[in-house]
Amino acid sequence: MKKIFWALACVTGLMVTACIANGKKVATVTDMDSLAADSLDKGAKQASQEVSIYKIWINEDSTRIYDLRDTTHYVEAMKYDEEYCKENPDYKPDVYYIYNEAGGFRIGHNFDDEPDTTGWIEYLLEEGPYAGTYAMSFSFSDMTPTSATFTFELEYDWKYTVLDKPVTFQPNPHPYVYEE
Repeated sequence: MKKIFWALACVTGLMVTACIANGKKVATVTDMDSLAADSLDKGAKQASQEVSIYKIWINEDSTRIYDLRDTTHYVEAMKYDEEYCKENPDYKPDVYYIYNEAGGFRIGHNFDDEPDTTGWIEYLLEEGPYAGTYAMSFSFSDMTPTSATFTFELEYDWKYTVLDKPVTFQPNPHPYVYEE
């Protein structure tokens, strides 16, 4: 009888764990503001403990953000300076506008020759003749729990850190539209 009780308790525990894990996957990037705030609660605690690319990263001058928390959604957001916002009144200062968004991304890594702190990010192309393929976004190196170096176009290095304050994400008022 005790064995049956413990077996049922074990199965119930596994089911609850699976439901919690599935619930976290469902919270994809749909409500940007709440997710950015949510990432600070969970992300700040995890950031100081684990080396992982699955975080929100912000560059040195706070103009570009990569939200890589959810492997099924890729978001790149930009903040424009005041002069640009004056010339383009649809944009407001201190707001991050979604520059690039894709239904997925993947991490490239040469596990045989490189440490886990080095790799590259590719995002899913969803429009145009290459839809369904992946494009290189950036490579990363020297990753710690709170910082990493992102390299763009194989030559431009930027220091990124884990986002530590709430920010606002908005849809881009003038998004790029692929035309054939």
